[in-house]
Amino acid sequence: MKLAIIAAAVLLAACSAEPDASPTKPAGALQPVSITLPAETAALPDTPAGTTLSQHCTACHSPDFLTRQPPLTAEKWQATVTKMREAYHAPISPADDPAIVAALVTLQGAPPAR
Repeated sequence: MKLAIIAAAVLLAACSAEPDASPTKPAGALQPVSITLPAETAALPDTPAGTTLSQHCTACHSPDFLTRQPPLTAEKWQATVTKMREAYHAPISPADDPAIVAALVTLQGAPPAR
């Protein structure tokens, strides 16, 4: 019962609010919002690995994101590249997988021994 009263009060308040008086915007129109992203602080190395990652990964991922990934084994990077292609429809040819995986392993270094 209390929930119904609260819902009715919210609906009444929304309906009785004064509409936006702006002649260029209809009442209740969404307002644009802008954000300022921080400056990019990382760059991929000027190496074959950096070039490969720049060509295949930076359409979606920033260099900062790529350089902050934990070191993974080649098998785990392969699973990630496959996921990017199959789940997220990244335009990556399976023929490019070995070069991308090698570039990721090179960029991140070998995973720590356990």
